[in-house]
Amino acid sequence: MKILQILTDTNVGGAGIWLLNFLKAFDRESFEAAVVLPRGAELIPAVKKLGVRVIEADNIADRSFSLGSIGTFMRIMAEEKPDVIHTHACISARIAGRLKNVRIVNTRHCLEDPKRFPKRFIYRTVNNTLSDAVIGVSEAVVHNLIQDGIRERKVHLVYNGIAPLKPISPDKQINLRRQYGLDAGDVIVGIVARLEPVKNHELFLEAAKFAGIVNPRLRFLIVGTGSRESELKAMAKKSEIAEKIIFTGYIQDVNDIMNIIDIPVITSHKEALSIALIEGMSLAKPCIATDSGGTKEVVYHGRNGIIVPNNDAVNLSLAMIDLGQNARKRAALGAEGQKIAREKFGIAEMARQIETIYMEITGRKDEANESDGQ
Repeated sequence: MKILQILTDTNVGGAGIWLLNFLKAFDRESFEAAVVLPRGAELIPAVKKLGVRVIEADNIADRSFSLGSIGTFMRIMAEEKPDVIHTHACISARIAGRLKNVRIVNTRHCLEDPKRFPKRFIYRTVNNTLSDAVIGVSEAVVHNLIQDGIRERKVHLVYNGIAPLKPISPDKQINLRRQYGLDAGDVIVGIVARLEPVKNHELFLEAAKFAGIVNPRLRFLIVGTGSRESELKAMAKKSEIAEKIIFTGYIQDVNDIMNIIDIPVITSHKEALSIALIEGMSLAKPCIATDSGGTKEVVYHGRNGIIVPNNDAVNLSLAMIDLGQNARKRAALGAEGQKIAREKFGIAEMARQIETIYMEITGRKDEANESDGQ
């Protein structure tokens, strides 16, 4: 079965990481996959490194809909003749898929604000018409989709899967810490997220200010780039603990940097699931997250981390202080988190569930069942 994965992002966000993880685990004997990306997209080298063919397209960059891109996608589908297109938003590709009579799967990777009439009616009509199956990456997203009017029979819960990050040697950890001006005894609190409004980095900075004064051994890493970089750096510079806040910039492979983060944190206003937290858990790191949607499906309060109320700097700082001063507690919560990451968020299980959806919407699953029964 031939699958076209279609992503129009020029940068690497959650959908791009999802795609790379799926491509690492899909069944290459039963499925052929190619990826459509904007020309020059940051994700292209990583996809090619996995041995998957990339189709670079013009006039699709960072657009969910444009009239011109419909023609572009139709030409690609005429040449490729896919059985299924799997989109990540991208209404134009789904319109082209309907016009070319191709089965369509769409994944929502984020939480959206509830829609009201007439926007809800338009959204419901468009998405029910232009999707044979819709995947939500968490129960929170599934609920969000159904609230927006997507038919329940079309909605599937498939948790994001990750390839566990790999531990690095103590010597490499020491050298990496030195690179960022960190001492061996420092406890590193880190946020790995795009520097965009929804991630609410100002909450992280506000909580860090108090926590860093109470515990002088705490240091704070902000990993990523985005539209708020200059603004957030200016805020950090004015902080009483400015020397303890480090911006690393964009890091394509977070494996090594996550190894030196002792406490991964997510402070989002809205968070569908958080791959960054799951990656931290895979290295036995205890997590702190705001109660912002799907985070409670990743972090079980008191079991593998701490959930704090949304936009609550006081409780966030107290959580940072609590874990920062208690290495034994960090180890216990981290060990449980590693177990949860392995059992609930594996890429092999994610890939099998998605492949089953492909089989169902094309009728191949019924054929396979009939064949097995003969």
